[in-house]
Parts: sequence; C-alpha cells; structure tokens
Amino acid sequence: MGILWLTGVVALGLLAAPGVFAGEDDGLVTAKAFVIMDAKTGRTLLALNPHLMLPPASTIKVMTALMAVERLNLDDRVTVSPYAAAAPPSKINLQPGETLTVRDLLYALLLSSANDGARALAEKISGSEAAFAEEATRQVRAWGAYRTRLATANGLPAEGQYSTAEDLAIIFRRAIQHPELAKIMATRYYTIPGDRELRNHDRFLFTTPLAQGGKTGFTRASRHTYVGRFKNGDQEIIIAMLGSAQKWADMRTLIEKGFEVSGAPIAKLEPLEEKLWFARKHTGRYAKAAVKPKAKRGRAKVVTASVAGSGAKKPEKKKKSSRYKGGS
Repeated sequence: MGILWLTGVVALGLLAAPGVFAGEDDGLVTAKAFVIMDAKTGRTLLALNPHLMLPPASTIKVMTALMAVERLNLDDRVTVSPYAAAAPPSKINLQPGETLTVRDLLYALLLSSANDGARALAEKISGSEAAFAEEATRQVRAWGAYRTRLATANGLPAEGQYSTAEDLAIIFRRAIQHPELAKIMATRYYTIPGDRELRNHDRFLFTTPLAQGGKTGFTRASRHTYVGRFKNGDQEIIIAMLGSAQKWADMRTLIEKGFEVSGAPIAKLEPLEEKLWFARKHTGRYAKAAVKPKAKRGRAKVVTASVAGSGAKKPEKKKKSSRYKGGS
C-alpha cells in the first residue's frame, strides 16, 4: 500500500472543506494536520498537511523526555530551581530546592504534563531552558525532525516554536524504542515523593485496550494536539495530530481510519473519552476514573466506568483554567 497524502481538499474520494478530513462515514476531522504512521516500519499510511509547521503545545514534552533518557541516568538526582518551580500550570507544584530523580520527573512530565518538571529536566541537561531549547532543536533535526524548533522544554507559547505532524510521529517512534519511556507513557497512575499521585492525561488508556500511551497538549494558539501509539493484534500505528478543535472525536476517527488502511480494521469506537471525569480525594490524590452520568433532576449518581475500576467520588468544582492551558 502506497502513501496517501491529503491536501485538505479531497479525502478518500469525498470532498471536504480546506483543513477538514472527511472519512467514509462522513466523520469530520477538524485537525489542521495529522500523520498516521506504521510504528514498526516508520512508513506513513495516511497524512494531511504533514509538513505544516504549527505550535505543538505539550507534545514537545516527548522531545524533552527523549533528550533526558539519552543524556541522563534515570536515578540521577535533580534539584528544582526557583525558575523551574515558577512555571505556569499544568504543574505538580515542585518547590525550590526540592530534589527528585530523573525517573520521577519523567513520570510527572509524561503523565501530568508538568511544566515545572520539564524546566527542571532541561536545566539538568543543558544548564538553562534556553540552552536546552537550542541543543534539543539541533538534536531532533539530527533524528530526522527537520521542521521542528524548540523555544521551551514544555511547549508553553513561545515565539518561533513549531513542529509538524510528521516530525512528531518521527520523534515519538524514536521515544517508544526506549522501553522505559514506552512503559511510562502507558502508565495510568504513578506516585512520586510528596504523596503526589500522577494521572495520565491520555484518556484512551482508560477507555480502550488499543491505546499504548501518548501525549496530549493544548494552548489557545495550538488548539488540541496529540501523539500516541495504538495496537491491534500485530499491527501498531502512531498518530500525530495538530490544531484540532475536538481532540477525542478527531482521534477516534483517525484511529479507526489508521487500522483500516493498515489492514487491521476495528469496530467503531464509542465516544467514551468525553464522558470521563477524575475526582480528587482530599489528600490531593486522584480517584479512579468514572463515566459522567447523564444530568438528572435531583441527586446524580456516580457511575463507575468498567475500564477504570470503582471508588470514584463526586469531583470538586473546576477551577478557572490558566490562560496558558499548556499541559492538557
């Protein structure tokens, strides 16, 4: 099967508005760009605007994590600087002078999208975040991500920072070749010092066994971004997506289409990701995932999702989101 390139005008024989992919079931993908790649061979199976340079948001953290495992030992100790601790949310509230291992910070980075953890790792690798961004840009281009430029270690909005769907897929494919990174990204919950229980932001890990781990991202400038791996039998695909208005819905369409073009079709995925919520216990730990019940008059029951276990509690009221929204 050859590579199928889409320009945003015609997709699989169906007309679509510019920047919109139309599937055979008339499902729309709002993403500005995506690449579906064979995880084993690196061959592109399906793509829309694969070379379009866009802000990648927190998917940059995959690059930061990859730099960390290739430059540092997992048991190395990292002391948190005031600059790292002052990073905007998403963060795990690291304190200046606090010391954690590289391993703990990688879990914080890839599960909870910790912007403070990203800065701490960058400073450990290169001395400063600015020096890290320059060094990481040179390195990812040497790895084949020729259209990527980092200005931060965490993906928060910054001038001149960009990547492409193809570059994200290339970097992610290299990352999962490190067993420790593959393991971390496939982990749903992990506790680090300070009694902080981290919860993976990749909701597919809670809803489908096809998911093997990924990294989400969001800023106002980037919209929703995502890169991750999915497995069906012997077939594995990587999906990188940028500029989406509806992350989970777009990704379900791309997962279905990806396995279809790879020769391992799957049944239509149920829209479960939007129905998940995660309650917090008073200790600050995350409770198990639960499916949000339909709104009813009177008292609503919490229905526990079969994929995520039981014991969920009513969530606290949502806090006002940061204007950065840089680590979803």
